Amino acid sequence: MDADDLLKELIVRNAAMPCRKDDIADGTDLVNDLALDSMSIVNLFADLEEAFDIEIDVREMTLPIMSRYGRFREFVQVKSARTAAAAGREHGV
Repeated sequence: MDADDLLKELIVRNAAMPCRKDDIADGTDLVNDLALDSMSIVNLFADLEEAFDIEIDVREMTLPIMSRYGRFREFVQVKSARTAAAAGREHGV
């Protein structure tokens, strides 16, 4: 499973509305279209931290990030890249 599929799977798992991965496109509003409420978002971010081995500060859980799937995916990609870069520095890579 690639990162995009995994990300969509985590969103589907946490969405309040029944949906499928195929329902999620770059323009999908995660809050309004999929009914992610505050508890769902907290659970989703916890799942993201575990699945992508990233750390997310609570202050990063903002509406602009959640307003479109494309932005959300980019946020996760940037966090993952930073984590990978930091791990490489720790190991002298």
